[in-house]
Amino acid sequence: MLNCYYQLIVDYIDAQFEAYLQEELKIKRSFFEFHDSRIHVCLYFISPTGHSLKSLDLLTMKNIDNKVNIIPVIAKADTISKNDLQTYKSKIMNELISNGIQIYQFPTDDETTAQVNSSMNGLLPFAVVGSMDEVKVGKRMIRGRHYPWGILQVENENHSDFVKLRNMLLCTNMENLKEQTHSQQYERYRCCKLQKMGFADVGPDNKPVSFQEVYEAKRQGFYDQCQREEEELKQRFMQRVKEKETTFKEAEKELQDKFDHLKRVQQEETMKLEEERRQLEEEIIDFNKMKAATESLQIQMCTNIKKDKDRKK
Repeated sequence: MLNCYYQLIVDYIDAQFEAYLQEELKIKRSFFEFHDSRIHVCLYFISPTGHSLKSLDLLTMKNIDNKVNIIPVIAKADTISKNDLQTYKSKIMNELISNGIQIYQFPTDDETTAQVNSSMNGLLPFAVVGSMDEVKVGKRMIRGRHYPWGILQVENENHSDFVKLRNMLLCTNMENLKEQTHSQQYERYRCCKLQKMGFADVGPDNKPVSFQEVYEAKRQGFYDQCQREEEELKQRFMQRVKEKETTFKEAEKELQDKFDHLKRVQQEETMKLEEERRQLEEEIIDFNKMKAATESLQIQMCTNIKKDKDRKK
């Protein structure tokens, strides 16, 4: 369940790298018009608990530290006392180091920014306080929080590291953040993506190979694979056609057998009916003969009776 929380972040960062990579691989590139949406810095806010980092925080930073420049920030730092805040900062940094989590370190190789960046590295993680409210301090209206014990000023460096963080990001190290994103995080993503696609700088014999050679080899391999899959599809199609033909032939034979059976039954029934009709006709003829004989006998008897009556008279 924990991985679903940071996976959204990882997927989003990778999507921005992928968009830049796709533009870079175009034949006609237009980086002047292209909107570079790569993430150059991640301000990772930490709850001001004063205790150890949460497992979710460690797991998330561990999975994104090679994809983005992480700057840890303690939110709502006014809820912790000054002494406890320094202890909490040290505890956080020790936990990050012991868990092998790489955070962004302000560069100290440039003489113009070495001193300020070195001092800012010692302040990590930054402890900030934010506010949308404006309060009156003297004759000025500033952003801050009004408490019974006094006013906390967001842009007062004695109250919050907000100004230091803003200056480090926007004024002193913006270009370095962009450069590190491009030369390290993006380059790492690009190498992994091209390797997954099968590209390499050297061949199996450890000899250098050109991008064109690798592309042609991949293209030929893809073409061969398509041919094999097409042939397999044809074979499967022909097999299914044969199976269907066999099924249809069996069904046709079954229907023909059933038809022949019904035809024989019909012929037998017809012959039986013909025999019954013939017998019926013979019975009718016999009946008519008997009827004629009976009528003839009745006529003869009537004639005899009439003659007997005439003799008696």
